[in-house]
Amino acid sequence: MKTPRLSGYIASALVPYNADFSVNEAEYVTHLKEISKADRLCAVYVNALVGEVFSLEPHERRRLLTLARQTVPSHIPIMSGVIGNRMSEIVQSAHEAKEAGADVIEVMPPFDVLWMRRLMEHEDVPYRFFKELAREVKMPISIFKYTAERGLAYSTDALARMADDIEEVVAMKTSCLTCADYYQVWNRLKGKLSIFVTGGDTVDMLGMMMIGADGAQAGIMALGRENWSRFISFCLDGKYTEARNVYIDKCAPIADHIFGAPLRTSRPHRSGSTTALIKEALVAMGMFSSARVRPPDVDANDAEREEVRRLLRRLELLPR
Repeated sequence: MKTPRLSGYIASALVPYNADFSVNEAEYVTHLKEISKADRLCAVYVNALVGEVFSLEPHERRRLLTLARQTVPSHIPIMSGVIGNRMSEIVQSAHEAKEAGADVIEVMPPFDVLWMRRLMEHEDVPYRFFKELAREVKMPISIFKYTAERGLAYSTDALARMADDIEEVVAMKTSCLTCADYYQVWNRLKGKLSIFVTGGDTVDMLGMMMIGADGAQAGIMALGRENWSRFISFCLDGKYTEARNVYIDKCAPIADHIFGAPLRTSRPHRSGSTTALIKEALVAMGMFSSARVRPPDVDANDAEREEVRRLLRRLELLPR
């Protein structure tokens, strides 16, 4: 299979809600149209982590995919997040995503339960899981690799085995906390599947793209889409001085504000989640009318809202 070969910008869709927490479909469609304008766009990601995949009902996830497929240009693949801890649950979600219009599924780690995390340490277990999943769903699969520090990372050996032996495994969202960690992944897996870096690594994302990558995907790229597009294009074209300038000036401040330095510093004053802060930015930019997130997630507080607006004002991202 080993298609599609993805390269460029994967745009993640967030979900605007009405006052009763139902999906605001009109704003969602407008949002899809906006993020689909990105240069070097190679996929639109629906039901992502910032798309609140864990708080959406199954019928809502299907509906969002249907709207995306109806809205996004037909030549752009739709990627869908898939969650679950049982094989049957993930297979069913994958089939539903495919029927609703997804071209690629991105599988969240199925071992994200405390007693199952020990299984991540064994190369054979994740390999057998993805091998069986591929046999059942018969569609392109992207693997979501978490950082080792979070206790949910597949080994590089396991990832290489999956890339070599499972035709349906075509891409990977790669979260690493350091360029040194990322180098090991890229050096071992480049050319075997499409490797995308992500925004949770803050300014390290610049170094990772310069080491080598097929592109980037992160929910924060909805904030200042043109700047993120330029950064990714410069990196893919080998224009690293230009990439460094736009990233440090326009992109890194967003990543650093939304994520901070993961696992290295704490922000005890922060109540709002990553998704809540991105939504607050979208409200300030006039794209969403509400920044609410569904419980048990937590909305941003007044101080955080003002911090977000100060950042956007400094980066000249607020509407004039």
